[in-house]
Order: sequence, then structure tokens, then C-alpha cells
Amino acid sequence: MSHFRFVQDWLEGWNSRDPDRVMAHYADDAVFQGPSVLALGASSDGIVRGRREIAGFNRRAVERFPKFRFEVEDVIERPRGVIVIYRKLGVFADNPGLTVEVFEFENDLVKRNVVYWSAEEVASRFRVSSWSAGVTFRCRC
Repeated sequence: MSHFRFVQDWLEGWNSRDPDRVMAHYADDAVFQGPSVLALGASSDGIVRGRREIAGFNRRAVERFPKFRFEVEDVIERPRGVIVIYRKLGVFADNPGLTVEVFEFENDLVKRNVVYWSAEEVASRFRVSSWSAGVTFRCRC
């Protein structure tokens, strides 16, 4: 399957609240990692392992956020994967920034999936102002 077709199916699966459609693209031993795993209490290390566990996590997310919607901003193809940049509406932040989701494929199935949230979503969900009072963060970019 082409990366374009994968992204299209992935987006339609999420926006139609059909986690089984999304999971059809995952390997049995896939790994999913992201802040939502911590935010929803699925594991203490932010990682969900195995297709079955990822599917259960995705179903719980759909139930928790019945009005969410993803709007894709950009897709970057890589030799062994794809990066999808999108806005996640109706979840944690009222004015979400961009979410970056990285998919690594093996034998045409997602083997590893890592999500990176925007600062807006992190601040909204984890209430950054309450735990970072007096702390200055600096980026050496």
C-alpha cells in the first residue's frame, strides 16, 4: 500500500470513529508511543505494545472524545515510513497547535508509531502553568 493511501485510510478511519479501520494497518507486534498514553492512563511509560493493546487504547480514546477530528496539514514521505502533521480538534486543547505523528513500516504494516504534541496541547492537558511555576525552559535548537 502506498503511503498516500495509508494516510488517507488512517485519517478516514479516525474521523469516522472506526479504530478497526486504523488498526488494519498495524503489525501484531507494533508499538505506539505518545503523550495521550500518559494522559489517558494507559501505561506509565507512555508506550502501548502490540496490536491488540493499541486497538483497545484507540477504542477508549474514541469513546472519551466522541467529537474529535483530525485535519491534516502536511505529509512527509520517508523511505520506510511517513510523517503526518495535523491538528487534533475536539480533544484536549481549544486552540490546538500541530501534532506530529511518525509511522515506521515493516512489510507494509506499521511497526512503530510515535506521536509528538504541540506546546498548546501539552499546556492544556497537563496544566503546565501549575507545575512549571518559576521554571524557565530553554531550547538549544
